[in-house]
Amino acid sequence: MINGSHTAMGEILGAKAKPIIGIPVYDEHTNQIKWAEERKLGILAISTKQTVSAVSEIRNNYNKYQENVIEFAKNYDRSGTRKTAKIISEMLED
Repeated sequence: MINGSHTAMGEILGAKAKPIIGIPVYDEHTNQIKWAEERKLGILAISTKQTVSAVSEIRNNYNKYQENVIEFAKNYDRSGTRKTAKIISEMLED
């Protein structure tokens, strides 16, 4: 379970290759979790009932979620933050 921030989602979906249950804290988290839900990478949960349902859904269909997450993780750039910092640093130096 995560809050739906892009950093947390990147770490769990991309680096760890695990499906998520997202409980949003901020509005943008909801959109990001919905994006993952549309791709069968995880599920949005706002209430306790939805969270319990999401756990059950992922458990019952874990192989399908895992298959989608593994495919997503193949394209995930684990060094994206480092590359971004390098580009910004070079821009500031110039």
